Amino acid sequence: MKIAKTGFEIEYIMKNITLITSVIDTPNIPLSYTKTRSVFTKEQRFEQLKNTIITVREKIPETRILLMECSPLSENEQRYLTDNVDYFVNIYDTQNQQLINRMFTPSKSMGEGTMTICALQYLIDNNIEYDNLFKISGRYWLNDSFSYELYNNSMSCIHCIGGDYNNVFTCFYKLSKEDVFLWYDYLKNSENKFINCIGFEYLFGEFITQCTSPINKLFIDDIKIGINGFVSICGSYIDM
Repeated sequence: MKIAKTGFEIEYIMKNITLITSVIDTPNIPLSYTKTRSVFTKEQRFEQLKNTIITVREKIPETRILLMECSPLSENEQRYLTDNVDYFVNIYDTQNQQLINRMFTPSKSMGEGTMTICALQYLIDNNIEYDNLFKISGRYWLNDSFSYELYNNSMSCIHCIGGDYNNVFTCFYKLSKEDVFLWYDYLKNSENKFINCIGFEYLFGEFITQCTSPINKLFIDDIKIGINGFVSICGSYIDM
């Protein structure tokens, strides 16, 4: 947390990490609920990801970006991403085939969960300091309706789907650092849920509502989040 002196008062500025999870090059492998993993080409997904990065820089103050990718990349793609985020991890480059395979099973929650575990492990292993973790799915972007002030606090801020506290948006959320460790442990113990293809939104909702340790949470509902994007499996436009 940085301390800034402004006149007669002292302002505490939160240090943020924004995690972007992304798979630019999706294989032609069905998910448990659809045969189509993405209607977008690699080139289209790359352009969409670039927009994610640009809007995160514009809308979230004091943030560093951790991009988790799992794709073979061209030299130009690699250079752009390396130059425009603070931390870049491409699971594809690890050549750990067992880990890579987890990205592309029929279980979407296994892919998203594994990528999130790897990202949080990276933060731990590298002793990266932060107060809050924002997470946004690659190819989504923040629009002018996004209000950082809603998130400028020490609480974990989440959005329910249709008012259901057990079904929580995973395309965008914010966790306090204390709750990040709880989320990490929860995911590490969710292998059976991954195998059974439980939706990641329900898994996250279960963590938020049933975690054995208390979570200092704030449900932000009934307002525009300020997020746009395209649903990968059908191309429909999202305006939340």
